Amino acid sequence: MDGYRVWFAEKGKAVLQPFSVREPKSDEVQVKVDFTLISAGTEKAYLSGANNTAHKFPTCPGYSGVGTVVKTGDNVKGLEAGSRVFVAWGGHGSYNIVHKKNCFLIPDSVSSEEAVFTRLAGFPLLALRRSGIEMGESVVVVGLGMLGLFAVQLASLYAVPLIAVGNREIRRQKALDFGADYCFAPDTPDLTQKIQDICEEKNGIRGGNVIIETSGQIDALNSCLTYTAKYGRVMLNGCNRVTDQPIDLYRYIHLKGVELIGAHDGTRLPYNSAPRRWTARRDYITVLRFMESGRLNARDMLNEIVSPREIPDVYNRLLYDKEFPLGVIFDWREFHQG
Repeated sequence: MDGYRVWFAEKGKAVLQPFSVREPKSDEVQVKVDFTLISAGTEKAYLSGANNTAHKFPTCPGYSGVGTVVKTGDNVKGLEAGSRVFVAWGGHGSYNIVHKKNCFLIPDSVSSEEAVFTRLAGFPLLALRRSGIEMGESVVVVGLGMLGLFAVQLASLYAVPLIAVGNREIRRQKALDFGADYCFAPDTPDLTQKIQDICEEKNGIRGGNVIIETSGQIDALNSCLTYTAKYGRVMLNGCNRVTDQPIDLYRYIHLKGVELIGAHDGTRLPYNSAPRRWTARRDYITVLRFMESGRLNARDMLNEIVSPREIPDVYNRLLYDKEFPLGVIFDWREFHQG
């Protein structure tokens, strides 16, 4: 059986490539994929050959999809042909073959277009867990892409106050709709003082207790360190791709007792969740249940559904269009066989 997938053939070149769909091994699941989500920051970095991605060409990108189980290996329990599943680490393609641990049943009330965001929503959930956040602490979310807007929604369950900082006005409005109490552009005059004053007024602490930095920009990190409260925790949730810009560690980390904590997906425990360190599996199930209960809104994150036949144009836009949409998913259903 033939399938089709996104293929990063070389730096700056993305194409639609046919491939042969193999049979699943004993611990694997074969999935007929309906939708996959573009992870804009990661895939732009990979395709552009950013200096610290350590990514090799050629490759198939993508790590968040949904579809229907076609076949399972002999050692797979709880999944069967016809099951609708979220797939982690499957790649952009019309068919995925993945280990059973990377397939998750989707609740009936959650649409496939919502469930495809599960892995992205799991990243800021990881950051919040790692921060050890307590009810009533102040939270500042920096960067309002998909990670930041999911972080706003999740932090709204805890934070007093909840402040968001982002470049685009349309995303700042979305952050307010998702529960932020205040929202600022990063070039707002006296931004540090404004955030410190708000936090002091609302919970008596001058600055943010927890900062979720999702933009991956070094200037954003340097800025947020100025309004982090004493003993605050700064969570590095976005991937920074610049390696030669300094941080004033003494002034903003050492003197204030600030914790600078890496919250990359690769820091998760592989199994047996522990306090502040849940596994990816437990977090994905949590995200899907939050979607099911209506406490997490993925519907309003979706901006475009595109055909994989548009792959060269879509990735050209990703590389060069600064207004690339928030949530873009590929619809693979036209490539299904049978």
